[in-house]
Amino acid sequence: MQGRSVTLPIGDTWASFTVGPIVQASLRTKEPREARHRHSIADGALKRFWQEQRLGTLFDPGFQRPDPTEADGTLTPGPTVEAPTHVGTISGATGLNTSPLSSQQLFERWATYHADKRARNTIKRYRATFRSLSAFIKGYDVRCLSSDDLYEWAEWRRDHEGVSARSINKVDLVAVSSIFGWAGNRSGGRLLSTNPARGISLDEPRLIAARERTFREAEIARILDAASAVVRDELHPTRSAARRWCPWLAAYSGARIGELTSLEKRDVRVEAGISVIDLRITKTGEPRTVPLHSHLLEQGFVEFVNTSPNGPLFYDRIRFRPNSETLPAEQQAKKISQWIRAEVKLDPGVDPNHGWRHTWKTRALAAGIEERLRDAITGHRVTSVGRRYETPSLQMLSHAMSLFPYYNTF
Repeated sequence: MQGRSVTLPIGDTWASFTVGPIVQASLRTKEPREARHRHSIADGALKRFWQEQRLGTLFDPGFQRPDPTEADGTLTPGPTVEAPTHVGTISGATGLNTSPLSSQQLFERWATYHADKRARNTIKRYRATFRSLSAFIKGYDVRCLSSDDLYEWAEWRRDHEGVSARSINKVDLVAVSSIFGWAGNRSGGRLLSTNPARGISLDEPRLIAARERTFREAEIARILDAASAVVRDELHPTRSAARRWCPWLAAYSGARIGELTSLEKRDVRVEAGISVIDLRITKTGEPRTVPLHSHLLEQGFVEFVNTSPNGPLFYDRIRFRPNSETLPAEQQAKKISQWIRAEVKLDPGVDPNHGWRHTWKTRALAAGIEERLRDAITGHRVTSVGRRYETPSLQMLSHAMSLFPYYNTF
């Protein structure tokens, strides 16, 4: 085999090279991404050469050289590149897969496989990440991507799309690394032999918190007073109900607002004499049951539920697009946040929805509620292996809730 000549597509032309342990070829461009693209095409042609040698079809009289501009090719992941801007060293890999694979195609394969394995919100977040990546790399085969490409994209996302370095590191690069890692294992079809996203991160500026994340007493009073003052809107009953009850429910449970706006009439019930809410749609995908605080009962929350029609309590299905990527409950949660900011002129340094999780846990700590019960009520994952064997009973959670103090409003 060595010593023979092989003709490979380089850009829009063909060039002949002598076969040796490696085939070293000038890629005739100084643009890094174009060099990697040309490398992938030439590498694919070389793979076909090796395959034809094994099958004995190289000298088939009917063989016609294809147009180099139409040549398919794939990258042997992690090739040795002596001079990335113009020279590629192409190995004689044995794999043969000439179909290009876009980043969006890779994502859809992953999403289909994980439809019943990952939370809907996770797939939604990863989809947004891959839309950005696809826009940046355009039509390039994901198997051509290097760590440098992904780092350039991360910088571009920060500098041109306005995403913080912290968010890129915690969400975008985690998403890309996770999906590329899947593409390299058996369930992903072993499309990649290395993960170019592994180990990539942007430098994060030192963040100095402007203030604490918990609500201050005056803020608590203003938010809850505003919620109590909401009257039923006959034209938008679920919207007014969300404003009236969701801040109070969050204040007395530490639940995420999106978990509360997902509640349906069937999720409010009595078990063993204890009034509870079943949070079925959660960020972690793990449902939990939370006892209702006595102050909510005194305000008439259960009566509100009993007089509501079956179905969602805090959004109207017919008012939301059925095919929207954002669930109606999530949209309603966002609207509550906007309403609170506008209604009480909340400090921009605190989150109008998530602030309740910090506030509830802080007040629960002060009330002497033990950590495992605080975590069980708010849905925080436990870190200890031993703790995972402990499932607090509803009676234990109810007792813990009884220790939680009433809020004082004006």
